[in-house]
Amino acid sequence: MNIYQYIKENGNFSFEEKKVNEVDYIIFSFLSYADFTKVFEENDKYTLQEVGRIHKEKLPGKDTNVIAVKEGNKLLRAMMNTKRYKDCLLYNHIYISNDNIQFGAISIEYQKNKVYVSFEGTDQSFSGWKENFILSYNNLTDSHKYAIKYLNKYFTWNTKELIIGGHSKGGNLALVGSMYCNPLVRFHIKNIYGADSPGILEKEYHSKRYQKVKKKFIHIIPESSIIGILLYNSNNKVVKVTNKTILSHNIFYWVIEKDHFAKATLSPLSKELNKEILKWVKQCNREDKEEFVNNFDTILKKAKVTTILDLKAKKRKIIELLYDSKDMSETSKKIIIDLINILIKCFKDTKKEELKNAINNFYTIINKGIK
Repeated sequence: MNIYQYIKENGNFSFEEKKVNEVDYIIFSFLSYADFTKVFEENDKYTLQEVGRIHKEKLPGKDTNVIAVKEGNKLLRAMMNTKRYKDCLLYNHIYISNDNIQFGAISIEYQKNKVYVSFEGTDQSFSGWKENFILSYNNLTDSHKYAIKYLNKYFTWNTKELIIGGHSKGGNLALVGSMYCNPLVRFHIKNIYGADSPGILEKEYHSKRYQKVKKKFIHIIPESSIIGILLYNSNNKVVKVTNKTILSHNIFYWVIEKDHFAKATLSPLSKELNKEILKWVKQCNREDKEEFVNNFDTILKKAKVTTILDLKAKKRKIIELLYDSKDMSETSKKIIIDLINILIKCFKDTKKEELKNAINNFYTIINKGIK
């Protein structure tokens, strides 16, 4: 069964009647995508059912949001009247989106004194995926700093049990936020959930900060993972999916058996991509990466590339623009061409419609891959 079938089957059971499990935690991870901007004012605290009601009043018509937000809104509506989720308390909502940053978070108290802090992934805003480019040469982005600040602000004097998590970029924020938050917060963190989230730099992976939270980190990835196998991750649990394309990044394709995700093994393509990206990253020094960030977006815009499908169709045009550029080093040109070849190889069997629907995920791949 999928997420919605799980909610339907288990919605009549409270967390006391059926214990909270990994499926519930991943649902909470994705819930932060929902558009709460018209629901919450500062210091507001509502039950999930109340949030759903206000949400329907404020957004009564056709949902015109981007893909991830639409799914988050749909998930909220599916949960709002169930016995299992309706009394969860939602608070500490924050959402920031401007030219430099896209950051969102919500605290979900699902049982008394048990809180799930959900960090939002990339929601297709320009700043959301643009900021990921900066990860290639800056270990802590503005979003990371906001995640750390969020945990310290709301939970330094907290006595409640904490689970920190998120989907995609949100899972990365959950991990890094937990690594860098103050010890008073970290003491109360029971687990950290990453739902197909990109890894961290090799230096960070071997750091003392990571070692302090490593045993608490649970990383759940689909068998055909593209995002979650990038860079350095650990404690991977591979799960079965019903769609083995890039769309498997979407948790709604993950197969559930009773109260857990069905286990699987990582596909050969995912293993190969992981190896190729790591090899590619190690070839680049900081200066190369910074130059890459400054030029890649400009080249794609000039070539009118908006999807990975365009990369293949307009590869010749991109290469012409690269070689015509007088402001870019030969090293930077080679880096861009190598990345394009890796991505084309990865997506050669993905349908046009799927690529268009998954543009958010493609940008994440490009951005996280250059870390």
